[in-house]
Amino acid sequence: MFGVVQTRNGDTENMKLLDCFCGMGGVSDGFALEGFDVTGIDIVDAPKMLGYKHKFIQADMLTLKGEDFRDYDVVWGSPPCRDFCELARVVGFRWKNPPSPEKGLLLVNAFLSFTKEVQPKIWIMENNHNLSKHLSVKARIEKALIGETMKRSFWGNFPNFLMPIDMRKKAIMNKALSGKKGFSHLRINGKIPKNESWERARIPLACSRAFAKACKEQLEVRG
Repeated sequence: MFGVVQTRNGDTENMKLLDCFCGMGGVSDGFALEGFDVTGIDIVDAPKMLGYKHKFIQADMLTLKGEDFRDYDVVWGSPPCRDFCELARVVGFRWKNPPSPEKGLLLVNAFLSFTKEVQPKIWIMENNHNLSKHLSVKARIEKALIGETMKRSFWGNFPNFLMPIDMRKKAIMNKALSGKKGFSHLRINGKIPKNESWERARIPLACSRAFAKACKEQLEVRG
């Protein structure tokens, strides 16, 4: 099961994933199942707050130096999408900090610059499809349905593969219990989950594992 690559001196080592903005670890979990040595990065204490269960670095993406991470084969980034999503457009005026695409792009561009410095063999960025309106880099996959209510676009140089639909998550969008008209909550098995916004952004396991399998196959071919 373990994904390995051959080094220049002929030795083998586990393929390595750096999961930026790792959150609850939906991406990390899938890559770990395919044998990757996984490390997550987030500005919050993800293991303590969100149950992230892999190696972890708490850090701000705006301060990281890519040259410190050049031993990673794959770099994944999931910058916060609140400033680009449809929900922000509809109800963002109610938020303490209203949505701002300009502010959201700071982290997106920081990740893209970081990735360029890392020089990984494969890089992937996922976000709300509305990011395409603000970004010159063209997405490789547009508006992919990866859950019952989750659509995402993907940027990067990842290999082609069939995008799965994970119907096991049972994520249903309903009106809030507060009764506020037009406001929605993510529900799982009829309940609003703890850390709702993080759960809303979590990549389904079937999706992350499909990416991991494709990346592993391509890395094994490259050697």
